[in-house]
Amino acid sequence: MLLLLLCSIIATSALANSQATTVEWIDLLPEEDLRLLESIPQIDHEALSDDELAQDTAPSGLKPAQNSSAFEDEVANAVGVARQQAGERSWRDALVSTRVRSEFNNKRIRLAGYIVPIEYDQQQRVIEFFLVPYFGACIHVPPPPPNQIIYVKYPKGFQLQELFIPFWAEGTVVLETQENELGLSSYSMRDVTLTEYQETATEESEYLN
Repeated sequence: MLLLLLCSIIATSALANSQATTVEWIDLLPEEDLRLLESIPQIDHEALSDDELAQDTAPSGLKPAQNSSAFEDEVANAVGVARQQAGERSWRDALVSTRVRSEFNNKRIRLAGYIVPIEYDQQQRVIEFFLVPYFGACIHVPPPPPNQIIYVKYPKGFQLQELFIPFWAEGTVVLETQENELGLSSYSMRDVTLTEYQETATEESEYLN
C-alpha cells in the first residue's frame, strides 16, 4: 500500500513538472528592467507640428522628442553621463539588456508570439527561428531587448506561410545567449510544439504534429 502511494505521488509530481505554464512576455523581464522600460519618455505628438510629425518616424517611446531645445539635450546628456559614472542603469540599458529571470530555467512554458526565420533546410522549411513579441521585430523594426527574444531550434522544420501569423510556442526554457545578424536572444526553448494562435482556446488547432 505504501509503495502504491509513493508511486502515485511520484507520477503526480512528474505530470505537474511536464505541464506548461502560460506566461506573457512581460513575465520574462527582470523587475528592474521592467521598471526602466516603463520610464521611457513619451513623445507628445499633439504638441508637434506637421513637419516634426513627419520627421518622427521612430515608434512612440523609443526616443526623446525631436523638438527639445539644445539646452535640454545638453542637460539630458549630462544626466546620462552622471548616471553611467555612478553605475546607475537607465532605460537605454534595458533596451539592450541580456538579464534574465533565473526561475524560468528548465521550466516548461507556453507563450504567444511571432516567428522570425533564421535558418531554412533544403526544402525551405524553417529549422531555426526567433520567437518575438510583436510582428516585424528584427526585420521591419528594431529588435526588442534580448530578454524579449527566444531562440528556437526546430530540426524537423515547418513551412511558414506568412510572417504576420502568430503562434503559441510550448517548450522548455534554457538560459543561454544566441546571437544572429537579426538579433540577440537571452532565452532559448527546447522540445517545442507550435500551435497557430486563435482568439479563443476552443478555436486553437495544432499547427504541427
